[in-house]
Amino acid sequence: MKGLKVELSVYDWLLLIILSHFDCFIVDSLAISIIPNCVFLVRLRTLDAVVITHSHADAIGGLDDLRDWTNNVQPHIPIYTAMRDLEVMKKTHYYLVDTSVIIPGAAVSELEFKIIHEDQPFVVNDLKITPLPVWHGSNYRSLGFRFGNVCYISDVSDIPEETYPLLKDCDLLIMDALRPDRSSATHFGLPRALEEVRKIKPKRTLFTGMMHLMDHEKVSEELEKIRDTEGLDVQLSYDGLRVPISI
Repeated sequence: MKGLKVELSVYDWLLLIILSHFDCFIVDSLAISIIPNCVFLVRLRTLDAVVITHSHADAIGGLDDLRDWTNNVQPHIPIYTAMRDLEVMKKTHYYLVDTSVIIPGAAVSELEFKIIHEDQPFVVNDLKITPLPVWHGSNYRSLGFRFGNVCYISDVSDIPEETYPLLKDCDLLIMDALRPDRSSATHFGLPRALEEVRKIKPKRTLFTGMMHLMDHEKVSEELEKIRDTEGLDVQLSYDGLRVPISI
């Protein structure tokens, strides 16, 4: 897998890892209602896996929307998730986890759940993925993920000290930055996100998950000034942004 040319396609709350024109897997929040548009834009033919960051509604609410894909394109999709998040899905999407309760003939998503552990890397189609445990509010754990020298942290309010070594020598950091002025109880704001960039020292950073108060042009101008004065390569991402990388 080393040296493989890969393309990342970034959408709000969604990251597609394009292994080729025909293979892909999804990291993060299943706002999967937008998947038909993604399929058209990047010409996907296979979803090799979905990797779950956490069990909030914005991260798992679109599991149902995979039904058309599994009924028409491929027979099933592997879902990689922590056990604590699967326990939530057993309640919110019980019929997808326990298929014995499905009414005969009903069309539902065909999903194959695979348990991951936050302290152990796992492999999807020869691609090694390392979980990055972070806090997403008080006493609530979310997972970022590292693949190659790319680190993706979509929902974070604090980074535990034990996670920083996993972020070492990061070429591309894609990270949560919800508001322009301050952090919330569950998300980094721009000031805190910039503090973390200075600490982690990635070669390039893309902020994602911005709310409507984040004026793209205004904040981009501010980030350009920071790049000129501090040498930080930091940008706001946008829907459909494509980033070629090597892993």
